[in-house]
Amino acid sequence: MTEIWESPYWPNFGVDNNVVEPYLARLSHGLGRVHGVHAGLSPADREQILLREIAQEAVHSFGIEGVTLRAQDIQQSVIASMAGRNLDGATRRSDRVAQMMLEARDPKTKLDEQTLCRWHHLLFAHTEAEDLGRWRQSEMVIVKSARADREEILYNAIPAASVGDAMKNWVAGANSHQGRSVPVFAALMHLWFESIHPFSDGNGRIGRAIVENIFAKTDALPFSMSRQIESDKTGYYAALQAGRVLGEGQIDATAFVVWFLQCLETAAERGLQEALFLTHRNQFFARFVAQMNDRQIQVLQNLFGQGPTRVDLGISNKSYVKIAKTSVATATRDLNELVKIGALNKSGAGGRSTVYQIVYQ
Repeated sequence: MTEIWESPYWPNFGVDNNVVEPYLARLSHGLGRVHGVHAGLSPADREQILLREIAQEAVHSFGIEGVTLRAQDIQQSVIASMAGRNLDGATRRSDRVAQMMLEARDPKTKLDEQTLCRWHHLLFAHTEAEDLGRWRQSEMVIVKSARADREEILYNAIPAASVGDAMKNWVAGANSHQGRSVPVFAALMHLWFESIHPFSDGNGRIGRAIVENIFAKTDALPFSMSRQIESDKTGYYAALQAGRVLGEGQIDATAFVVWFLQCLETAAERGLQEALFLTHRNQFFARFVAQMNDRQIQVLQNLFGQGPTRVDLGISNKSYVKIAKTSVATATRDLNELVKIGALNKSGAGGRSTVYQIVYQ
């Protein structure tokens, strides 16, 4: 089977602009809406979003590869770094991953061999990784396990002896947009990088960090892309394959770029809803906080801190007692007062099954 890197058009990845433009326009609109909502949030809220998105991007980027990270650990490491703690030489994996994610989101970070090999070292330091912090020295075959006793070869990557030259060309391309829009450019650079597969492991995670960095140079992504990719891993891998076909005078990457733009559009909508949730939360407290006692504020802040899914479940008398660490009589009185001021709606069930819905939208 002839691989795409054996084509005379390699590595000229291109797209059908007529096909791509409608998807790009929808994504631009979605990104604009998210950035617009973020602009109306407080600096503290924006920092909260930044911490959450960096953590989610790390957790889900690793999750795509079947590796588990804890979001709380990543957030703590990011906070430590933002507070000025030097993470160089860190031994905790969360510290090293946070360092890579922060570098990826830094517009001053240059995409070159030194940066990419540094990221590989951060990902796999203190492990038995092959070719740590350098281009792979062995051949790479991407396979799909069709059955326990048979593997289907999806892609043979560039020979190890050619990786160095291939990455020199990639680095040159990464530092020249060639007039392309940022989302399309990010998609093409990701596809090109994954087609080279320059490392022995971690190519997907580093490839997604590359996307983060390309966006950061103009306007950082205000949501986690990898969270959306993880929810459609099959589609992601299929799109990578579909983006490596011969076109007229180029490698036609249209199928992958369209999938990538759709992925970002869906992620942007999720990011928008999360930002709107913070806006509604702020409006809720601005309206009612002066009429609440400390217990009521504590309980409602606890619920909002768990996110929209938890808030939409409402609160029962029993839950209020547990969170506030108070008596049933006090909880009942607090809840009824919140109903009276309009902060809660009481369900018609009555008795122990009564649920109080939070009026925040």
